[in-house]
Amino acid sequence: MGLGRWWRDARLSFALLGPLGGLRSIPSTPAQTVRDLWPGDAGNGELLVRGTASHGGETISIRKGVWSDETWSPLFRDWFQSFEWLRDLRELGSESARAQARALVADWIAQPIGMTPLEDSSTTGARIASWLAQYDFFAASADEDYRRGLLQRIVLEARTLAAILPTDRHDWTALRGLKGLLATAVAIPEQKAFLSRYMKLIDPELEMQILPDGCHASRSPGAQLLVLRELAEMRLMLQSARIPMPTMLASALDRMAPVLRAFRHGDGRLALFNGTWSHDPALIDLIIARAMPRGNILARNMRDGRFVRATSGNTVLFVDAGGPPPKGFDTLAHGGLMSMELSSGRSQIVVNCGASPRPGWHEALRDAPAHSVLSIPACPPVLWRRDGSVDVRPDVTWEHSVSGIDHMIELASDCYRPVGCGSYRRRLFLSGEGADLRGEDRLDTAGDPPEFILRFHLHPSVRVELEETDILLHAGDEVWRFRSNGYSTIEDSIYFGFKDPMPTQQIVVRPAEVQPVIPTVDVASQPETSPVKPDETVSQQSEAEPTPLPSSESEQEVKEQTPLAKAIEAAKETEDTADQEKASGPLSEKDASETAQTSDQEASPVEDGIRKDEVSDMELPPPPVPPVLANAIRWAFTRLDA
Repeated sequence: MGLGRWWRDARLSFALLGPLGGLRSIPSTPAQTVRDLWPGDAGNGELLVRGTASHGGETISIRKGVWSDETWSPLFRDWFQSFEWLRDLRELGSESARAQARALVADWIAQPIGMTPLEDSSTTGARIASWLAQYDFFAASADEDYRRGLLQRIVLEARTLAAILPTDRHDWTALRGLKGLLATAVAIPEQKAFLSRYMKLIDPELEMQILPDGCHASRSPGAQLLVLRELAEMRLMLQSARIPMPTMLASALDRMAPVLRAFRHGDGRLALFNGTWSHDPALIDLIIARAMPRGNILARNMRDGRFVRATSGNTVLFVDAGGPPPKGFDTLAHGGLMSMELSSGRSQIVVNCGASPRPGWHEALRDAPAHSVLSIPACPPVLWRRDGSVDVRPDVTWEHSVSGIDHMIELASDCYRPVGCGSYRRRLFLSGEGADLRGEDRLDTAGDPPEFILRFHLHPSVRVELEETDILLHAGDEVWRFRSNGYSTIEDSIYFGFKDPMPTQQIVVRPAEVQPVIPTVDVASQPETSPVKPDETVSQQSEAEPTPLPSSESEQEVKEQTPLAKAIEAAKETEDTADQEKASGPLSEKDASETAQTSDQEASPVEDGIRKDEVSDMELPPPPVPPVLANAIRWAFTRLDA
């Protein structure tokens, strides 16, 4: 055991002994309660009254004394132990809801403090803040013994927080632990150690987490929202208790709120980068209003967070222009390097799939194919460790220039170097009117490029219509046309930007084939031929014209090519097996005769008037050269009513 771990355990053991003066010195009523800023869900409150808890797709029956189970996911367990669901009971507001809240809190504090799971500072801090925020709802009308027991338990759990903070985790969850310390300091000001500990830890934590431009170090719009929510709660606690605001806290609020506003599409939802999932636009509005009540300020520059937000007219283009965040902030990182999202007005058009804590979805949504970007099946752009952190961090460079009212964004990454690609380059041009978005995705390779696929995931509200050479996208009252010089198909996708996952579609573009031009060989007239030299093949490939977008019938053929090839292979295997079984069986008299005749024919020195020795002397035409894939795809989204 390391010295740091030993010292932490010693402090935790001392904290569980209780404050100086004993627990009887703790008052039975808080000096000031904490105000809950956020609305609850009355529907969830009704389920809790009926003895059922539901969160994140999991539903369990509430049992007395059971606060953890091996069948629960960590997400559900932390939520259940955080008591944040008390606001759902408060939203319901019935006497039965109050009684259930009081009974569940009493069941928790009946556990011996030494037997209570307190190692997670985030869950403990959220639980303390929830008890004090809902105190007037469930505890103010209880008897004195209940109220005194509750505050004594709050002090004991807050002492464990002070002992184990700071932890190795430096994400938004670290702020929940600090929030619990501050809530205790506001409610029980006689215990001065809690405020002192909070003031000592809050500034270094924020300096570590918040970048100079106001982006969170995790580079996740979802984490940006959650951090800002915690800071807004802290600000209200400090103001209500008339405690001076820490310098870094005030600065973080002023810088982070404009960035969160900049991460929103026209419909109010967040861009789905790096572990971001569904958030109610009304809640986002409320968080921004609580964090920055002075005005509507929008961040114009996110260079430290390495995001590009280009706007022209009603069109908004988001681009992830950075690599994975540093160690300690990479648990939310996704492999969608240089991915993009596009919206026009209140209609989202091109999106990323998002993220989900649901079992089985986390890994699938984290990989590059779940993003609107190029991917190589044989090589993921980001490698992960078993604990979910990033193993190899590829580099990403970018430049955003504005010429008049036109935007040009150029990006490059070495993420596909393991398969021989010097760099993956993406160029995006957004016209000043916002009606034309053009792009090029290119792999710089010394030889033939590997197989790659370009994807554009579509928002579920987009209706797709296929024409001969175009893909039409109906987004609200607008119609956008998609074209490319590759083979484009429409395939199924999924979207996690709502409360529940929604099926949607994606445009999948595969590179065109660059077929070398080989002259036709006539055996009779040209008995001697020379094979095509490699240098000539490369020259012919570079001069080949891009393959146009296939028609709707061709698109269907391309889409069904893989399952069709599998069916043909399966049929061939079945036929080969049948032939082998037939060959291994005894021959009938007729079969033997036919076999003998065939053998005689094979023994004949003349075939179709040409002797075998003549055939061997002839020069046969060279085998067909396999097609080579183009190393770039050019594409465009154009608004037709512009």
